[in-house]
Amino acid sequence: MEKLLIEVSWEVANKVGGIHTVLKEKADYITREFKNSYLVIGPYLEDKSHYEFSFLIPPSEFKEIISECNKYGFTAVYGEWLIGARPKGFLIEFKNFLNNVNPLKYELWAKYRIDSLRTGDDYNYPIAWSKAVSLFLKILEEHFPSTKKVLHLHEWLSGAIILFEDLPTYKKIFTTHATVLGRAIAGSGQNVWDVLQTINPDEEAYKYVVEAKHKIEKLVANKVNYFTVVSNVLANEAQYILGRKPDFILPNGINLSKYPTLEEITYAHRKSRDTIKDFLLYFFTPYYSIDTKKSLIFFTSGRYEVRNKGIDIFIRALGELNEKLKENDPTIFAFIFVPSNPKGINQVIFSNLNIYRHLEDVIEDLGEEIKSRLINYLIHKEGVGPEDILTKSEYVELKKIIKNVQTTEEYPISTHIIDDDITKIIKAVNLLNRPQDKVKVIYYPIYLKSVDGFLNLDYEDAIVGCHAGFFLSFYEPWGYTALESAANGVITVTTDLTGFADYVSKITNLNLENQGLYIVSRKGRRDADVVEDVSNIMLKIAKLSRADRVQNRIEIRRIASYCSWDNLIKNYLDLYNVAFS
Repeated sequence: MEKLLIEVSWEVANKVGGIHTVLKEKADYITREFKNSYLVIGPYLEDKSHYEFSFLIPPSEFKEIISECNKYGFTAVYGEWLIGARPKGFLIEFKNFLNNVNPLKYELWAKYRIDSLRTGDDYNYPIAWSKAVSLFLKILEEHFPSTKKVLHLHEWLSGAIILFEDLPTYKKIFTTHATVLGRAIAGSGQNVWDVLQTINPDEEAYKYVVEAKHKIEKLVANKVNYFTVVSNVLANEAQYILGRKPDFILPNGINLSKYPTLEEITYAHRKSRDTIKDFLLYFFTPYYSIDTKKSLIFFTSGRYEVRNKGIDIFIRALGELNEKLKENDPTIFAFIFVPSNPKGINQVIFSNLNIYRHLEDVIEDLGEEIKSRLINYLIHKEGVGPEDILTKSEYVELKKIIKNVQTTEEYPISTHIIDDDITKIIKAVNLLNRPQDKVKVIYYPIYLKSVDGFLNLDYEDAIVGCHAGFFLSFYEPWGYTALESAANGVITVTTDLTGFADYVSKITNLNLENQGLYIVSRKGRRDADVVEDVSNIMLKIAKLSRADRVQNRIEIRRIASYCSWDNLIKNYLDLYNVAFS
Protein backbone atom coordinates (compact mmCIF):
# COMPACT_ATOMS: atom_id res chain seq x y z
CA MET A 1 0.00 0.00 0.00
CA GLU A 2 1.67 3.21 -1.21
CA LYS A 3 -0.48 5.63 0.76
CA LEU A 4 -3.22 5.57 3.37
CA LEU A 5 -5.67 8.32 4.37
CA ILE A 6 -7.25 7.68 7.76
CA GLU A 7 -10.13 9.86 8.96
CA VAL A 8 -11.04 9.66 12.63
CA SER A 9 -14.10 11.06 14.37
CA TRP A 10 -16.39 10.26 17.29
CA GLU A 11 -19.22 10.72 14.76
CA VAL A 12 -18.18 8.04 12.27
CA ALA A 13 -21.17 5.64 12.28
CA ASN A 14 -22.40 7.54 15.34
CA LYS A 15 -24.88 10.35 14.71
CA VAL A 16 -24.52 13.07 17.33
CA GLY A 17 -24.60 16.35 15.41
CA GLY A 18 -23.74 18.08 12.15
CA ILE A 19 -20.23 16.60 11.90
CA HIS A 20 -21.84 13.23 11.18
CA THR A 21 -23.44 14.77 8.07
CA VAL A 22 -20.17 16.35 6.95
CA LEU A 23 -18.26 13.08 7.24
CA LYS A 24 -21.00 10.97 5.71
CA GLU A 25 -21.45 13.06 2.58
CA LYS A 26 -17.77 13.90 2.11
CA ALA A 27 -16.84 10.22 2.47
CA ASP A 28 -18.66 9.41 -0.77
CA TYR A 29 -16.29 11.66 -2.71
CA ILE A 30 -13.14 10.70 -0.81
CA THR A 31 -13.88 6.99 -1.23
CA ARG A 32 -14.21 7.41 -4.99
CA GLU A 33 -10.92 9.32 -5.07
CA PHE A 34 -8.81 7.14 -2.75
CA LYS A 35 -10.68 3.80 -2.96
CA ASN A 36 -9.07 1.22 -0.63
CA SER A 37 -6.45 3.75 0.46
CA TYR A 38 -9.11 5.48 2.59
CA LEU A 39 -10.15 4.25 6.04
CA VAL A 40 -12.60 5.71 8.54
CA ILE A 41 -12.36 5.12 12.29
CA GLY A 42 -15.14 5.64 14.83
CA PRO A 43 -16.27 4.32 18.22
CA TYR A 44 -17.81 0.90 18.72
CA LEU A 45 -21.01 1.42 20.72
CA GLU A 46 -22.90 -1.75 21.56
CA ASP A 47 -26.36 -0.23 21.45
CA LYS A 48 -26.12 1.53 18.08
CA SER A 49 -23.08 0.61 15.95
CA HIS A 50 -24.84 -2.25 14.13
CA TYR A 51 -27.39 0.21 12.73
CA GLU A 52 -24.77 2.14 10.77
CA PHE A 53 -21.93 -0.31 10.31
CA SER A 54 -21.73 -3.70 8.59
CA PHE A 55 -19.10 -6.04 10.06
CA LEU A 56 -16.91 -7.81 7.48
CA ILE A 57 -14.08 -10.32 7.39
CA PRO A 58 -10.93 -8.15 7.45
CA PRO A 59 -8.39 -8.30 4.58
CA SER A 60 -5.25 -10.29 5.32
CA GLU A 61 -3.10 -7.17 5.83
CA PHE A 62 -5.26 -6.16 8.83
CA LYS A 63 -5.73 -9.52 10.56
CA GLU A 64 -2.49 -9.41 12.52
CA ILE A 65 -3.15 -5.79 13.55
CA ILE A 66 -6.56 -6.79 14.93
CA SER A 67 -4.98 -9.70 16.77
CA GLU A 68 -2.43 -7.41 18.43
CA CYS A 69 -5.21 -5.05 19.55
CA ASN A 70 -6.70 -7.90 21.54
CA LYS A 71 -3.41 -8.21 23.43
CA TYR A 72 -3.81 -4.59 24.55
CA GLY A 73 -7.29 -5.36 25.89
CA PHE A 74 -9.54 -3.86 23.21
CA THR A 75 -11.20 -4.92 19.97
CA ALA A 76 -10.95 -3.33 16.52
CA VAL A 77 -13.94 -4.30 14.38
CA TYR A 78 -13.48 -4.13 10.60
CA GLY A 79 -16.35 -3.39 8.22
CA GLU A 80 -18.04 -0.76 6.10
CA TRP A 81 -20.00 2.33 7.02
CA LEU A 82 -23.52 1.94 5.64
CA ILE A 83 -23.59 5.14 3.61
CA GLY A 84 -23.49 5.83 -0.13
CA ALA A 85 -19.96 4.76 -1.13
CA ARG A 86 -19.64 2.35 1.83
CA PRO A 87 -16.16 3.37 2.97
CA LYS A 88 -14.22 0.69 4.79
CA GLY A 89 -12.81 1.21 8.25
CA PHE A 90 -12.73 0.22 11.90
CA LEU A 91 -14.90 0.78 14.94
CA ILE A 92 -12.73 0.74 18.06
CA GLU A 93 -14.10 -0.73 21.28
CA PHE A 94 -12.85 0.94 24.49
CA LYS A 95 -14.69 -0.58 27.47
CA ASN A 96 -11.58 -1.59 29.42
CA PHE A 97 -10.10 1.90 29.10
CA LEU A 98 -13.37 3.50 30.19
CA ASN A 99 -13.43 1.33 33.31
CA ASN A 100 -9.92 2.57 34.11
CA VAL A 101 -10.20 6.14 32.84
CA ASN A 102 -8.58 7.88 35.82
CA PRO A 103 -5.04 6.68 34.97
CA LEU A 104 -5.57 8.02 31.44
CA LYS A 105 -6.63 11.38 32.82
CA TYR A 106 -3.57 11.40 35.06
CA GLU A 107 -1.38 10.56 32.05
CA LEU A 108 -2.66 13.67 30.25
CA TRP A 109 -2.10 15.72 33.39
CA ALA A 110 1.45 14.46 33.83
CA LYS A 111 2.39 15.04 30.19
CA TYR A 112 0.46 18.20 29.37
CA ARG A 113 -1.08 19.58 32.58
CA ILE A 114 -4.61 18.92 31.30
CA ASP A 115 -6.81 19.51 34.35
CA SER A 116 -9.75 17.08 34.18
CA LEU A 117 -10.92 17.15 37.82
CA ARG A 118 -14.28 18.68 36.87
CA THR A 119 -15.06 16.45 33.89
CA GLY A 120 -17.77 13.82 33.46
CA ASP A 121 -18.76 11.08 31.02
CA ASP A 122 -18.89 13.49 28.08
CA TYR A 123 -15.11 13.74 28.57
CA ASN A 124 -14.38 10.23 29.84
CA TYR A 125 -15.89 8.37 26.89
CA PRO A 126 -13.93 10.09 24.09
CA ILE A 127 -10.73 10.04 26.18
CA ALA A 128 -11.01 6.27 26.74
CA TRP A 129 -11.78 5.76 23.04
CA SER A 130 -8.88 8.02 21.98
CA LYS A 131 -6.48 5.89 24.03
CA ALA A 132 -7.64 2.74 22.26
CA VAL A 133 -7.44 4.41 18.83
CA SER A 134 -3.93 5.70 19.57
CA LEU A 135 -2.76 2.16 20.26
CA PHE A 136 -4.48 0.87 17.12
CA LEU A 137 -2.75 3.53 15.00
CA LYS A 138 0.59 2.77 16.64
CA ILE A 139 0.21 -0.92 15.76
CA LEU A 140 -0.81 -0.02 12.20
CA GLU A 141 2.20 2.29 11.97
CA GLU A 142 4.50 -0.60 12.85
CA HIS A 143 2.95 -2.82 10.15
CA PHE A 144 3.06 -0.16 7.41
CA PRO A 145 6.33 1.69 8.11
CA SER A 146 7.01 2.69 4.47
CA THR A 147 3.43 3.64 3.57
CA LYS A 148 2.70 7.37 3.31
CA LYS A 149 0.06 7.94 5.96
CA VAL A 150 -2.19 10.97 6.53
CA LEU A 151 -4.26 11.10 9.72
CA HIS A 152 -7.26 13.46 9.73
CA LEU A 153 -8.72 14.12 13.20
CA HIS A 154 -12.01 15.93 13.88
CA GLU A 155 -12.69 17.93 17.04
CA TRP A 156 -11.13 17.60 20.51
CA LEU A 157 -12.95 14.28 20.95
CA SER A 158 -10.39 12.57 18.71
CA GLY A 159 -7.55 15.02 19.38
CA ALA A 160 -6.23 13.20 22.43
CA ILE A 161 -5.14 10.36 20.13
CA ILE A 162 -1.92 12.19 19.26
CA LEU A 163 -1.42 13.24 22.87
CA PHE A 164 -1.34 9.61 23.97
CA GLU A 165 0.88 8.50 21.03
CA ASP A 166 3.07 10.79 18.92
CA LEU A 167 2.72 8.65 15.73
CA PRO A 168 5.74 10.17 13.95
CA THR A 169 5.24 8.56 10.52
CA TYR A 170 1.80 10.13 10.07
CA LYS A 171 1.16 13.57 8.58
CA LYS A 172 -1.50 14.95 10.89
CA ILE A 173 -4.50 17.18 10.13
CA PHE A 174 -6.84 18.55 12.78
CA THR A 175 -10.21 20.11 11.96
CA THR A 176 -12.28 21.95 14.52
CA HIS A 177 -15.90 22.62 13.58
CA ALA A 178 -16.44 24.97 16.54
CA THR A 179 -14.18 25.88 19.42
CA VAL A 180 -15.17 24.50 22.81
CA LEU A 181 -14.69 27.88 24.51
CA GLY A 182 -16.43 29.87 21.78
CA ARG A 183 -19.52 27.71 22.06
CA ALA A 184 -19.50 28.02 25.85
CA ILE A 185 -19.15 31.83 25.77
CA ALA A 186 -21.97 32.19 23.27
CA GLY A 187 -24.15 29.81 25.26
CA SER A 188 -23.83 32.08 28.27
CA GLY A 189 -25.27 34.96 26.27
CA GLN A 190 -22.06 36.86 25.61
CA ASN A 191 -21.06 37.94 22.14
CA VAL A 192 -17.91 35.92 21.35
CA TRP A 193 -16.60 38.54 18.94
CA ASP A 194 -16.87 41.34 21.49
CA VAL A 195 -14.78 39.56 24.13
CA LEU A 196 -12.22 37.63 22.07
CA GLN A 197 -9.44 40.20 22.25
CA THR A 198 -10.02 41.03 25.91
CA ILE A 199 -9.79 37.56 27.50
CA ASN A 200 -7.15 35.02 28.39
CA PRO A 201 -8.67 31.89 26.77
CA ASP A 202 -6.99 29.44 29.17
CA GLU A 203 -8.31 31.30 32.21
CA GLU A 204 -11.72 31.85 30.62
CA ALA A 205 -12.09 28.08 30.01
CA TYR A 206 -12.11 27.54 33.79
CA LYS A 207 -14.95 30.00 34.14
CA TYR A 208 -17.12 27.85 31.87
CA VAL A 209 -15.86 24.48 33.19
CA VAL A 210 -14.44 23.45 29.79
CA GLU A 211 -10.76 23.66 30.72
CA ALA A 212 -9.86 20.04 29.86
CA LYS A 213 -11.58 20.02 26.46
CA HIS A 214 -10.19 23.45 25.60
CA LYS A 215 -6.65 22.45 26.55
CA ILE A 216 -6.79 19.32 24.36
CA GLU A 217 -8.18 21.34 21.46
CA LYS A 218 -5.48 23.99 21.79
CA LEU A 219 -2.62 21.50 22.18
CA VAL A 220 -3.71 19.46 19.18
CA ALA A 221 -4.29 22.51 16.97
CA ASN A 222 -0.68 23.55 17.58
CA LYS A 223 0.80 20.03 17.40
CA VAL A 224 -0.47 18.88 13.98
CA ASN A 225 1.04 19.55 10.57
CA TYR A 226 -2.10 21.22 9.25
CA PHE A 227 -4.80 22.97 11.27
CA THR A 228 -8.13 23.56 9.49
CA VAL A 229 -11.56 25.07 10.19
CA VAL A 230 -14.86 25.14 8.31
CA SER A 231 -15.36 28.89 7.75
CA ASN A 232 -13.74 32.30 7.87
CA VAL A 233 -16.01 33.13 10.81
CA LEU A 234 -14.43 30.29 12.78
CA ALA A 235 -10.91 31.05 11.51
CA ASN A 236 -10.87 34.43 13.27
CA GLU A 237 -12.22 32.92 16.47
CA ALA A 238 -9.79 29.98 16.44
CA GLN A 239 -6.77 32.22 15.96
CA TYR A 240 -7.56 34.08 19.20
CA ILE A 241 -8.74 31.11 21.26
CA LEU A 242 -6.34 28.40 20.08
CA GLY A 243 -3.38 30.57 19.17
CA ARG A 244 -2.87 29.34 15.62
CA LYS A 245 -4.07 30.70 12.30
CA PRO A 246 -5.72 27.90 10.29
CA ASP A 247 -3.77 26.59 7.30
CA PHE A 248 -6.88 25.67 5.29
CA ILE A 249 -10.56 26.66 5.24
CA LEU A 250 -12.78 23.66 4.47
CA PRO A 251 -16.42 24.80 3.94
CA ASN A 252 -19.06 22.15 4.50
CA GLY A 253 -20.89 20.93 1.43
CA ILE A 254 -23.93 18.85 0.56
CA ASN A 255 -24.56 16.15 -1.99
CA LEU A 256 -27.19 17.85 -4.14
CA SER A 257 -27.98 14.61 -5.95
CA LYS A 258 -29.74 13.46 -2.76
CA TYR A 259 -32.10 16.43 -2.83
CA PRO A 260 -35.04 17.04 -5.19
CA THR A 261 -34.21 18.86 -8.42
CA LEU A 262 -35.89 22.15 -9.22
CA GLU A 263 -38.43 20.21 -11.27
CA GLU A 264 -39.09 17.80 -8.40
CA ILE A 265 -39.26 20.37 -5.60
CA THR A 266 -42.80 21.52 -6.39
CA TYR A 267 -44.18 17.97 -6.29
CA ALA A 268 -42.17 17.06 -3.16
CA HIS A 269 -43.32 20.26 -1.45
CA ARG A 270 -46.97 19.68 -2.26
CA LYS A 271 -46.91 16.04 -1.16
CA SER A 272 -45.25 16.73 2.21
CA ARG A 273 -47.25 19.92 2.74
CA ASP A 274 -50.51 17.98 2.42
CA THR A 275 -49.29 15.42 4.99
CA ILE A 276 -48.35 18.23 7.38
CA LYS A 277 -51.72 19.93 6.88
CA ASP A 278 -53.51 16.67 7.66
CA PHE A 279 -51.52 16.48 10.90
CA LEU A 280 -52.47 20.07 11.73
CA LEU A 281 -56.15 19.26 11.23
CA TYR A 282 -55.87 16.30 13.60
CA PHE A 283 -53.89 18.38 16.11
CA PHE A 284 -56.23 21.39 16.32
CA THR A 285 -59.76 20.40 15.23
CA PRO A 286 -60.72 18.69 18.51
CA TYR A 287 -60.62 22.24 19.89
CA TYR A 288 -61.70 24.45 16.98
CA SER A 289 -61.83 24.48 13.20
CA ILE A 290 -58.83 25.71 11.22
CA ASP A 291 -58.39 26.71 7.60
CA THR A 292 -55.20 25.13 6.25
CA LYS A 293 -55.83 26.38 2.72
CA LYS A 294 -54.92 29.94 3.62
CA SER A 295 -51.86 29.15 5.71
CA LEU A 296 -48.06 28.94 5.62
CA ILE A 297 -45.76 26.57 7.45
CA PHE A 298 -42.58 27.91 9.11
CA PHE A 299 -40.01 25.89 11.05
CA THR A 300 -36.75 25.96 12.94
CA SER A 301 -34.56 23.00 13.83
CA GLY A 302 -31.24 22.02 15.37
CA ARG A 303 -29.62 20.96 18.62
CA TYR A 304 -31.17 21.96 21.92
CA GLU A 305 -29.12 25.14 22.33
CA VAL A 306 -31.84 27.70 22.88
CA ARG A 307 -29.63 30.77 22.61
CA ASN A 308 -26.80 29.59 20.37
CA LYS A 309 -29.22 28.27 17.75
CA GLY A 310 -31.48 31.32 17.95
CA ILE A 311 -34.53 29.30 19.03
CA ASP A 312 -35.38 32.09 21.50
CA ILE A 313 -35.27 34.70 18.73
CA PHE A 314 -37.50 32.56 16.49
CA ILE A 315 -40.18 32.20 19.17
CA ARG A 316 -40.07 35.86 20.19
CA ALA A 317 -40.34 36.95 16.55
CA LEU A 318 -43.36 34.68 16.13
CA GLY A 319 -44.90 36.40 19.16
CA GLU A 320 -44.48 39.79 17.46
CA LEU A 321 -45.75 38.40 14.15
CA ASN A 322 -48.89 37.21 15.93
CA GLU A 323 -49.63 40.85 16.78
CA LYS A 324 -48.85 42.13 13.27
CA LEU A 325 -50.91 39.73 11.18
CA LYS A 326 -54.36 40.95 10.22
CA GLU A 327 -57.57 38.97 9.88
CA ASN A 328 -57.18 38.48 6.12
CA ASP A 329 -53.52 37.44 6.32
CA PRO A 330 -52.55 33.76 6.21
CA THR A 331 -52.39 31.73 9.42
CA ILE A 332 -48.82 30.74 10.27
CA PHE A 333 -48.17 27.26 11.65
CA ALA A 334 -44.66 27.23 13.15
CA PHE A 335 -42.87 23.98 13.98
CA ILE A 336 -39.96 23.74 16.41
CA PHE A 337 -38.13 20.55 15.37
CA VAL A 338 -35.70 20.40 18.31
CA PRO A 339 -35.11 17.04 20.02
CA SER A 340 -35.25 17.38 23.79
CA ASN A 341 -36.12 15.21 26.80
CA PRO A 342 -39.91 15.02 27.00
CA LYS A 343 -41.51 13.21 29.91
CA GLY A 344 -43.63 11.20 27.52
CA ILE A 345 -46.12 11.31 24.66
CA ASN A 346 -49.13 13.60 24.91
CA GLN A 347 -51.61 10.74 24.99
CA VAL A 348 -54.57 12.99 24.18
CA ILE A 349 -52.92 14.22 20.99
CA PHE A 350 -51.74 10.72 20.07
CA SER A 351 -55.20 9.23 20.67
CA ASN A 352 -56.93 11.97 18.66
CA LEU A 353 -54.53 11.47 15.75
CA ASN A 354 -55.38 7.78 15.60
CA ILE A 355 -59.11 8.48 15.89
CA TYR A 356 -59.00 10.95 13.02
CA ARG A 357 -56.94 8.59 10.89
CA HIS A 358 -59.44 5.83 11.56
CA LEU A 359 -62.25 8.22 10.66
CA GLU A 360 -60.46 9.06 7.43
CA ASP A 361 -60.08 5.36 6.57
CA VAL A 362 -63.80 4.70 7.15
CA ILE A 363 -64.79 7.67 4.98
CA GLU A 364 -62.37 6.52 2.29
CA ASP A 365 -63.99 3.06 2.33
CA LEU A 366 -67.38 4.72 1.87
CA GLY A 367 -66.06 6.89 -0.94
CA GLU A 368 -67.14 4.77 -3.92
CA GLU A 369 -70.60 4.19 -2.50
CA ILE A 370 -71.09 7.90 -1.76
CA LYS A 371 -69.90 8.78 -5.27
CA SER A 372 -72.41 6.42 -6.89
CA ARG A 373 -75.23 7.86 -4.76
CA LEU A 374 -74.36 11.38 -5.84
CA ILE A 375 -74.15 10.47 -9.52
CA ASN A 376 -77.48 8.64 -9.34
CA TYR A 377 -79.10 11.63 -7.67
CA LEU A 378 -77.62 14.20 -10.07
CA ILE A 379 -78.66 12.25 -13.18
CA HIS A 380 -81.95 10.65 -12.12
CA LYS A 381 -82.99 12.82 -9.16
CA GLU A 382 -83.53 9.58 -7.28
CA GLY A 383 -82.21 8.27 -3.99
CA VAL A 384 -80.53 10.37 -1.33
CA GLY A 385 -79.76 14.04 -1.87
CA PRO A 386 -76.65 15.98 -0.88
CA GLU A 387 -78.21 16.86 2.47
CA ASP A 388 -78.47 13.22 3.56
CA ILE A 389 -75.59 11.67 1.64
CA LEU A 390 -74.91 9.17 4.46
CA THR A 391 -77.31 6.47 5.53
CA LYS A 392 -78.43 6.52 9.13
CA SER A 393 -76.25 3.56 10.07
CA GLU A 394 -73.21 5.11 8.40
CA TYR A 395 -73.81 8.40 10.19
CA VAL A 396 -74.13 6.62 13.55
CA GLU A 397 -70.90 4.69 12.94
CA LEU A 398 -68.99 7.90 12.22
CA LYS A 399 -70.49 9.65 15.25
CA LYS A 400 -69.35 6.77 17.47
CA ILE A 401 -65.79 7.25 16.24
CA ILE A 402 -65.89 11.04 16.73
CA LYS A 403 -67.29 10.61 20.26
CA ASN A 404 -63.91 9.25 21.36
CA VAL A 405 -62.11 12.52 20.58
CA GLN A 406 -60.66 14.13 23.74
CA THR A 407 -59.66 17.65 24.72
CA THR A 408 -57.71 19.26 27.55
CA GLU A 409 -58.22 22.54 29.41
CA GLU A 410 -55.29 24.21 27.66
CA TYR A 411 -54.80 24.26 23.92
CA PRO A 412 -51.89 21.96 22.99
CA ILE A 413 -48.50 23.36 21.96
CA SER A 414 -46.53 20.11 21.78
CA THR A 415 -46.89 16.50 20.72
CA HIS A 416 -45.31 15.50 24.03
CA ILE A 417 -45.48 16.23 27.74
CA ILE A 418 -42.69 18.73 28.27
CA ASP A 419 -41.90 21.74 30.40
CA ASP A 420 -38.56 23.30 29.52
CA ASP A 421 -36.99 26.59 28.45
CA ILE A 422 -38.61 26.40 25.02
CA THR A 423 -42.13 25.96 26.39
CA LYS A 424 -41.50 28.73 28.90
CA ILE A 425 -40.54 31.18 26.13
CA ILE A 426 -43.56 30.12 24.04
CA LYS A 427 -45.89 30.91 26.91
CA ALA A 428 -44.02 34.08 27.87
CA VAL A 429 -44.71 35.62 24.45
CA ASN A 430 -48.35 34.56 24.67
CA LEU A 431 -48.30 31.99 21.88
CA LEU A 432 -51.05 29.87 23.40
CA ASN A 433 -52.62 28.46 20.21
CA ARG A 434 -55.95 30.12 20.90
CA PRO A 435 -58.57 30.20 18.13
CA GLN A 436 -57.91 33.91 17.54
CA ASP A 437 -54.13 33.54 17.26
CA LYS A 438 -52.82 33.98 13.71
CA VAL A 439 -49.59 32.22 14.69
CA LYS A 440 -49.85 28.70 16.07
CA VAL A 441 -46.80 26.85 17.42
CA ILE A 442 -46.14 23.11 17.44
CA TYR A 443 -43.14 22.03 19.54
CA TYR A 444 -41.90 18.66 18.23
CA PRO A 445 -39.26 17.53 20.78
CA ILE A 446 -38.26 14.21 19.15
CA TYR A 447 -36.25 13.22 16.09
CA LEU A 448 -38.47 13.15 13.02
CA LYS A 449 -39.03 9.63 11.68
CA SER A 450 -41.37 8.13 9.11
CA VAL A 451 -42.85 5.97 11.90
CA ASP A 452 -42.83 8.34 14.88
CA GLY A 453 -46.62 8.17 15.20
CA PHE A 454 -47.27 11.87 14.70
CA LEU A 455 -46.14 13.51 11.45
CA ASN A 456 -44.66 10.23 10.23
CA LEU A 457 -42.16 12.07 8.05
CA ASP A 458 -38.38 11.92 7.96
CA TYR A 459 -36.63 15.27 8.53
CA GLU A 460 -35.94 15.96 4.85
CA ASP A 461 -39.52 15.13 3.87
CA ALA A 462 -40.89 17.32 6.64
CA ILE A 463 -38.88 20.45 5.84
CA VAL A 464 -39.50 20.30 2.08
CA GLY A 465 -43.19 20.62 2.93
CA CYS A 466 -42.61 23.91 4.74
CA HIS A 467 -42.61 27.38 3.23
CA ALA A 468 -39.75 28.94 5.23
CA GLY A 469 -37.00 27.80 7.61
CA PHE A 470 -35.43 30.03 10.28
CA PHE A 471 -31.89 29.46 11.59
CA LEU A 472 -31.17 32.54 13.65
CA SER A 473 -27.95 31.39 15.26
CA PHE A 474 -25.98 33.44 17.74
CA TYR A 475 -23.07 31.01 17.40
CA GLU A 476 -22.77 28.88 14.26
CA PRO A 477 -19.34 28.32 12.69
CA TRP A 478 -21.06 26.77 9.67
CA GLY A 479 -24.80 26.04 9.70
CA TYR A 480 -25.86 22.78 8.09
CA THR A 481 -29.55 23.15 8.88
CA ALA A 482 -29.75 26.35 6.84
CA LEU A 483 -27.92 24.73 3.94
CA GLU A 484 -30.20 21.68 4.03
CA SER A 485 -33.23 23.97 4.00
CA ALA A 486 -31.80 25.81 0.98
CA ALA A 487 -31.08 22.55 -0.87
CA ASN A 488 -34.74 21.58 -0.43
CA GLY A 489 -35.83 24.83 -2.06
CA VAL A 490 -37.25 26.26 1.17
CA ILE A 491 -37.04 30.02 1.76
CA THR A 492 -34.24 30.31 4.32
CA VAL A 493 -33.58 32.95 6.98
CA THR A 494 -30.26 32.96 8.85
CA THR A 495 -27.84 35.46 10.41
CA ASP A 496 -24.54 37.13 9.60
CA LEU A 497 -22.93 35.18 12.46
CA THR A 498 -23.04 31.88 10.56
CA GLY A 499 -20.26 30.48 8.41
CA PHE A 500 -22.80 29.48 5.75
CA ALA A 501 -24.11 33.03 5.34
CA ASP A 502 -20.59 34.46 5.34
CA TYR A 503 -19.51 32.01 2.63
CA VAL A 504 -22.43 32.38 0.21
CA SER A 505 -22.60 36.16 0.56
CA LYS A 506 -18.99 36.36 -0.65
CA ILE A 507 -19.23 33.97 -3.60
CA THR A 508 -22.58 34.90 -5.14
CA ASN A 509 -24.69 38.00 -5.69
CA LEU A 510 -27.88 37.69 -3.68
CA ASN A 511 -31.08 38.49 -5.55
CA LEU A 512 -32.77 41.20 -3.49
CA GLU A 513 -36.03 41.04 -5.47
CA ASN A 514 -36.67 37.31 -5.04
CA GLN A 515 -34.30 36.69 -2.19
CA GLY A 516 -34.81 33.11 -1.23
CA LEU A 517 -32.08 33.69 1.38
CA TYR A 518 -32.51 36.39 4.05
CA ILE A 519 -29.44 37.21 6.14
CA VAL A 520 -30.34 39.02 9.36
CA SER A 521 -27.72 41.30 10.88
CA ARG A 522 -27.07 40.01 14.40
CA LYS A 523 -23.43 40.80 15.10
CA GLY A 524 -23.15 43.36 17.88
CA ARG A 525 -26.91 44.08 17.96
CA ARG A 526 -29.50 43.87 20.73
CA ASP A 527 -31.79 40.86 20.71
CA ALA A 528 -34.86 43.08 20.65
CA ASP A 529 -33.71 44.69 17.40
CA VAL A 530 -32.99 41.29 15.84
CA VAL A 531 -36.43 40.03 16.89
CA GLU A 532 -38.04 43.04 15.22
CA ASP A 533 -36.12 42.44 11.98
CA VAL A 534 -37.02 38.74 11.94
CA SER A 535 -40.71 39.40 12.59
CA ASN A 536 -40.73 41.86 9.68
CA ILE A 537 -39.13 39.25 7.41
CA MET A 538 -41.74 36.73 8.57
CA LEU A 539 -44.46 39.24 7.72
CA LYS A 540 -42.92 39.85 4.30
CA ILE A 541 -42.81 36.12 3.55
CA ALA A 542 -46.40 35.73 4.78
CA LYS A 543 -47.55 38.35 2.26
CA LEU A 544 -45.66 36.94 -0.75
CA SER A 545 -47.82 35.81 -3.64
CA ARG A 546 -47.64 32.16 -4.68
CA ALA A 547 -45.67 33.20 -7.80
CA ASP A 548 -43.17 35.14 -5.66
CA ARG A 549 -42.72 32.16 -3.34
CA VAL A 550 -41.91 30.00 -6.36
CA GLN A 551 -39.29 32.51 -7.50
CA ASN A 552 -37.81 32.54 -3.99
CA ARG A 553 -37.57 28.75 -4.13
CA ILE A 554 -35.69 28.92 -7.41
CA GLU A 555 -33.27 31.49 -6.00
CA ILE A 556 -32.52 29.62 -2.78
CA ARG A 557 -31.86 26.40 -4.72
CA ARG A 558 -29.42 28.34 -6.92
CA ILE A 559 -27.59 29.55 -3.82
CA ALA A 560 -27.43 26.01 -2.40
CA SER A 561 -25.73 24.79 -5.58
CA TYR A 562 -22.62 26.82 -4.66
CA CYS A 563 -22.23 24.57 -1.63
CA SER A 564 -22.39 21.30 -3.51
CA TRP A 565 -19.62 18.85 -2.67
CA ASP A 566 -19.01 18.76 -6.42
CA ASN A 567 -17.53 22.22 -5.93
CA LEU A 568 -16.24 22.12 -2.35
CA ILE A 569 -14.54 18.72 -2.27
CA LYS A 570 -11.61 20.36 -4.10
CA ASN A 571 -10.63 22.05 -0.82
CA TYR A 572 -10.14 18.66 0.85
CA LEU A 573 -8.36 17.13 -2.12
CA ASP A 574 -5.96 20.08 -2.25
CA LEU A 575 -5.23 19.60 1.46
CA TYR A 576 -4.64 15.87 1.10
CA ASN A 577 -2.38 16.35 -1.94
CA VAL A 578 -0.24 18.77 0.10
CA ALA A 579 -0.17 16.37 3.05
CA PHE A 580 0.92 13.42 0.91
CA SER A 581 3.57 15.38 -0.97
